[in-house]
Amino acid sequence: MLNPLMLLGLFGLAVPILIHLINRRRMRPRLLATLRFLDLQDAANAFAPVPRDLLQLLLRLLLLALFILLMARLTGPSRTVGPRALAMVLDNSMSMRRPGPDGRSLFEAHRDRILQLVRSLKPGDVFSFTLVGDKVFESTGFTGDRAILERAVTNAWVSDGSARCLTATLEDSLRELRSKRAPNAALMVFSDQQSQNYPAAQASPGLSALLQGSRIKPVFVLDPVETPPNVELRGAEFYPEGIYLGAGGKVTAHLYNSSPTQMTGEVSLKSGNVPVETRPCNLASGETAYVELRHVFESPNDSAWKVSLSDDGFSADNDLYTTVHMLKRRQVLLVTSPHYTASDSMTMGHAGPDLFACAVNPSEAMGQAGGTFISVKRIGASTLERKALSLYSMVVLYGIQELGSPELVQDLVGYVRQGGGVYIIPDDRPDDPSVVRVNPALFNETFAPLLSGFKLGALREPKTPVALDGNEKHVADPLLLGLLRGEWGTPGEIVVSRYFSTVEAGNARAALKTADGDILVAVADLGKGHVCIQTHSWDLRDTTLPRSLPFVSVVQSIVDRLSGLAVEGAARPDQIRVGDFHRLLLPIDFRGLGNVILEGPRSYSFDMSPEAAQVTVKDLYLAGAYRATHPPKVVKDRWLAVNRAPEESSVSFMSAEQLAALCGERGDVATTSDRLDGLFRPSRELYPWMLALVLVALAAETLGPVLWRRKKGAHEPGV
Repeated sequence: MLNPLMLLGLFGLAVPILIHLINRRRMRPRLLATLRFLDLQDAANAFAPVPRDLLQLLLRLLLLALFILLMARLTGPSRTVGPRALAMVLDNSMSMRRPGPDGRSLFEAHRDRILQLVRSLKPGDVFSFTLVGDKVFESTGFTGDRAILERAVTNAWVSDGSARCLTATLEDSLRELRSKRAPNAALMVFSDQQSQNYPAAQASPGLSALLQGSRIKPVFVLDPVETPPNVELRGAEFYPEGIYLGAGGKVTAHLYNSSPTQMTGEVSLKSGNVPVETRPCNLASGETAYVELRHVFESPNDSAWKVSLSDDGFSADNDLYTTVHMLKRRQVLLVTSPHYTASDSMTMGHAGPDLFACAVNPSEAMGQAGGTFISVKRIGASTLERKALSLYSMVVLYGIQELGSPELVQDLVGYVRQGGGVYIIPDDRPDDPSVVRVNPALFNETFAPLLSGFKLGALREPKTPVALDGNEKHVADPLLLGLLRGEWGTPGEIVVSRYFSTVEAGNARAALKTADGDILVAVADLGKGHVCIQTHSWDLRDTTLPRSLPFVSVVQSIVDRLSGLAVEGAARPDQIRVGDFHRLLLPIDFRGLGNVILEGPRSYSFDMSPEAAQVTVKDLYLAGAYRATHPPKVVKDRWLAVNRAPEESSVSFMSAEQLAALCGERGDVATTSDRLDGLFRPSRELYPWMLALVLVALAAETLGPVLWRRKKGAHEPGV
């Protein structure tokens, strides 16, 4: 019976009976003389409600009952399986890659079994197929078209994500399946039935509520899977994330032995599929290990790397991907006044420019190899106009108060607007007659386009050197917060003996102040770049900071801000989990070129705004290294590492009893794929027979009374 609720219509059989009793002939009683002396209580009630035309009444009741049974859609035994309404849901999470007893993955075995069901489609059957993991990847809806179903099942693929949407998909399938009326209605779930796939169902009775009062049979396919010893690769990252050409970096691989026995394997760092570094590792049961692999980078291009484990019981969690961003070697142009010797070679000294250059790259200043990958090019102010500013990461103007031509200042403004940095350090030597005294008015007029409203005041020489203001709430720019917080050394011993006052700060933000509230370092934004104004020099007579431990950190922090290191590494890390959203920073050459192509295990196309240098990447569900390209133009490589869902290495599966509890204790709901055919009953709908009986009853109800009256009239006298 497909519509049992229609049996409630049988209560309507009382309506014809009531109508038949009420609708009788009305006769007016007359009192006869022969009945006048009779006792009234002994008189028979000749007008009591007695049914009339019983045959017609019975025929009408029979017709109504048959019509109700017709709408209830009765079913009966049959030699063949009756029409089926099947909702087939296939889990494509990474854990479905586990091997079965026959060597095939569980996903392949389930997909082949679904294909067998689809090919058994008969007239009257309606099937639906849904491929689901972290999202619904394919849904055919209910259809009787075998070609549509076969195409969807054949193209089904297994992802590297989890099955976060499985429970919600089952509930949606049940809602749609409840509207289908067939002798065999079933929801078939092809999955490894991991416990983590049903957290929502365990917290709320969604599945059991939808199954209550329905004829739908839930079927959870529980095929056996192999769980041999396995070592899980839980993480792999390079340090540092940004590496200079010729420098070395290390990748740290996080391993965990989840098997009950000791495992031995090899960890490999691969460029593509070619190992470049390999290291063996032994892990006891339940042990965690961190393995480091080192590599020297000799290519200036960004690159993607794969960290792999040797084969074990579950190869799907043996690979992780990471990217390395190659940093440009920075070059600082140090422009000094004629008072300081201008030389292409570095010479150690105690003057402010020498101390600054030594703090930028101590090894280079002392003639040693290595260092901070920052070169200092020192020139005089007269040769600045012959230099190509675009070759330098930042420009330092030390002790300069005029540049000779307004065009040179405009060149510096354009350089900053395109992302460069300018560091201005005024220097005044009142005790040295050979040094031209700084004229604050001339200084402000010369560098006004760079200062964003900042104006230098008169030189101050307090009788007692002033200390630094250590309250970080009094500064607006976080450039030197490490100094104020004592992270780079003790700031309490640092004093300033000579500095310029500030007439107006303008749009510049204070990064360092004296205890009296005077600005020592300020930062102004100009286009994409920054300008740093320092009101004191690095001369040892002006401040004790060059003698202190924080000096190198202070200089390095200023150089990093002005040379654009923070911008260069802004796209880091370019590593995401499958299914995540990510804003990938691309070379400026991609702007306005239309779609960006990500090439990896699959190719994807994403729109890129002409105004932005970023593209929003989403819906990548296959782990691997993806290279961002644009076919019409060759640009510098940019890589995105997409890694699998880490929780899919779990081996916690639902039992048959737990699955039955999710469905409201509906009995045995778990089975294996080879027993699915036995779930379908050999029954058919009795619709043709019931329709024929309704037509016969209708004809009898219509013609029966007519024939009865004719027959009765033929036996009456005078007829």
